[in-house]
Amino acid sequence: MIDANRGSLKHDVQRVFPDTWEEVKEWLSAVEGGSVKCQTLVLDSLTDLEKMCHSSLFESQGTTIVEYMGGFGQGDALVSPEWRRVLAQLERIWAQGKGIVTVAHSRVQKFKDPTSQDYDRFVVSARDQLAGQLREWNDFVLFAREEVVVAKAKGSVTKATTTGVRWAHTRRCPEYDAKARDSKLFPERVLLSWKDFDAALRSDNEELRASIDEMLSEIGDAKLSATVYEYLKNFPQQLVESHNRVTSMLEKHRLKQQDGSQAQPSTQPQGAST
Repeated sequence: MIDANRGSLKHDVQRVFPDTWEEVKEWLSAVEGGSVKCQTLVLDSLTDLEKMCHSSLFESQGTTIVEYMGGFGQGDALVSPEWRRVLAQLERIWAQGKGIVTVAHSRVQKFKDPTSQDYDRFVVSARDQLAGQLREWNDFVLFAREEVVVAKAKGSVTKATTTGVRWAHTRRCPEYDAKARDSKLFPERVLLSWKDFDAALRSDNEELRASIDEMLSEIGDAKLSATVYEYLKNFPQQLVESHNRVTSMLEKHRLKQQDGSQAQPSTQPQGAST
C-alpha cells in the first residue's frame, strides 16, 4: 500500500508513507521492476496523491495549478500527461497479474442538467479532468457508503439514520459516480467486502462466458469459435470486450439470416391462398 493518507495502520499490509510525488513514482517503479513483491497494489488516496503531484509541478516554481501560465486550464494541461504516464505504469503492473486498487475521497458538486433542474451529486474529490481520467481507466468505480434510512420521527418531521451496513454501489446514477466495466450482469451493489466483491466478479465472469458460448453456438462458425476461445485463453482480462464483439457478430449473423430468408423465391402456385 502506497499510503499518502496515513490511514492504513489498522490493516495488516505492507505499506510505505511517501512524502513527495517523486517518492510515489519511485515506489511504483520498484513494484513494476519486481524489487517490491506484492499481489495487490493499493494507492490511498488519490486525493492526497493529486496534492503531491501539484506540489511537485507547481509549488516548486512558486505558483499554483490555477495561477500557472495565467490559468485557463494551462495547469491541467501539464497535470494530465503526468497522470497518463502514471496510469500507463499502473497498466504495466496490472499486466503482470497484480490487482490495482485506488482509493479516493468524495465531495459534493453541483451538476447542471440541461434537460432538467440542477442538483447536487457525489464525485471523486479531484479536479474534474483528473477525476475523468481515473474514472475511465478503472474497470470498476465503486461508491462506498453506509445504508441510510429516512423515517418520520414526530408528525411531519423526518430523521435520517444509518443501519451500519456498508455497501459498494456499482451503477452510475444522479447521486454519485460508479461503474462496473460496462457489464449489465454485475449487481448494482455489493457489501463493502473483498470476499463479496470477488464472489460477484466470479459470478459475472461465469455468466459472460456462458453467454459467449450460447452466441457462438447460434452463429455456428467453428473457426470463429476457436479464435474466440484462443483469444480468451491468452487474454482472460478482455472477457467483457470479447462478449461485446461476439454480440456484434451475432447481430450481423441474424441480419444475414433474415435477409437470406426474405430473398428466398416463393414456390407457391400463383393464385393459391394460405
